[in-house]
Amino acid sequence: MFAGPLTVAPGDRFTIAGYGLAVRGDGKSGGTLRAADLVATGRPGNLQIRLVDPEGRGERAGAGACTGDSGAPAFVSENGRLAVIGVVSWSTGPNLSDGCGGMTGITPLSLYRGWIVETARKLGSPL
Repeated sequence: MFAGPLTVAPGDRFTIAGYGLAVRGDGKSGGTLRAADLVATGRPGNLQIRLVDPEGRGERAGAGACTGDSGAPAFVSENGRLAVIGVVSWSTGPNLSDGCGGMTGITPLSLYRGWIVETARKLGSPL
């Protein structure tokens, strides 16, 4: 289920899950489902939320999205259940360098929730 509108603050926790590369540039390292627990940083909004590994804080290599993870779901815990809040849209290496494991950008779905639910229903899915 999709999470409804909610306010996101720096430090809020998210989980992303995707099949992208584990090692940038190594195509053989993709295709395995991996999850990462990340926290919001910066000024989260309804167009973009920036996430970092709570240990590396985007300054040191850590968990996060990589090549091939675009479109992967980003979850929040809502009443003990995971709910989709957005999708992965980009990633960086540490200190905004090229690569992975620095910062992960997600696009929140709150602005698109109505369209997603309506379209899913038209296609026969009871969201």
